[in-house]
Amino acid sequence: MSLHITPLLPAALPLLQDLWNRQLAPHLVHTLAHDLQSPGRAHGQNAVMIWRAEQVAGCVGWVTLGIAEDGCAYGSPLIAADVEVATALIGVVSEEVRAAGAQRLRISVRAGENAKREGLQRAGFSGLFEFVNFSRALPLAAAPGLAAGLHAVDSGAIDWDRLHACYAETFAGVPNSPIPAVAALREEWLAANPQASLVLADASGEYQAFALVDGCSVEGVGVRHGWRGRGLAEQLYQLAAAQLAGQGETEIRALVAAGNAASMRLHEKLGFTEYAPRWTVYELRL
Repeated sequence: MSLHITPLLPAALPLLQDLWNRQLAPHLVHTLAHDLQSPGRAHGQNAVMIWRAEQVAGCVGWVTLGIAEDGCAYGSPLIAADVEVATALIGVVSEEVRAAGAQRLRISVRAGENAKREGLQRAGFSGLFEFVNFSRALPLAAAPGLAAGLHAVDSGAIDWDRLHACYAETFAGVPNSPIPAVAALREEWLAANPQASLVLADASGEYQAFALVDGCSVEGVGVRHGWRGRGLAEQLYQLAAAQLAGQGETEIRALVAAGNAASMRLHEKLGFTEYAPRWTVYELRL
C-alpha cells in the first residue's frame, strides 16, 4: 500500500506513542506529544505524520535552531514502523532542513529502532557519537552553601535575556545542543520543573550558572568560564536533587554525550549509572 504524509494530528499521537513504545520496550519514553509540539519544533508545525492506508506508520519532527550557529539541523523524533517508512521520513526531513539552509542533518537512534537505523545507513548517514542515559537514586549528599558571591535568583524574577546569554555561552559547541531563541528558552523553562530548576547570579546581577530540570530529568547544567573549577555543577545537582526528593521523586536522570569527558566524570563522581542502552547519533552532510 502507498504511503501518504499529513500534518501532525494531535488525535493520532496516542497511536504513535504506542508504536514507539513497542519498539523501545522495556525502556519506554512517554514524551512524544511534548517533543513534537515543543517550541523548538514550532509547536508541531515542524512535524509530519506518515500513513499507510488508514494506519499510522510513523512521524518526524525537525529542529532548525542550530542552523544559524553551525549549519546543523536535527530530525527528532523520527518514528518508523519499517524501513520503507523510515526512508520516506528521512527524505521529508532532509528536504525540509535543506530548504531552511542546513548543511548537515543529525538523527539519533535508540535500542530497538532497527528500521530507522537501517534507513539512515541506506541514506548515507554515518555514526557520530553516543549519548549515555544516566540515573541516580535519591537523595544525593546535601549541598554545602553556595559559593561566595553567588545567590539564587527567584524563579518569578528571572531576566530572560541574562539567562539566554548564560545559556548561549555555556552551551556553545556542545554536541546536539542548539541554542534556542530567548522566547523559546523562556517557554521551555516555564514548562519545566520550577522548584528544581535553578539560576545563580553574582553580586552584579549577571547570571553565572543554571540547572534546567524537567520532571526528574536534568535537561541542562551550565557554568560560565569564570566560575568553573569551583564545584558549582556538583552543587547545582545537589540542590536540584534535594528539591526532587522533596517532591517525592525517587531518582534523578541526565543525558550526557559520551565524548564529554568532564560531564562523564561529574556524573560518575555523583554516583550516576547507566539505566538504559546508549543512543547513537548519526549525521548526513546535505
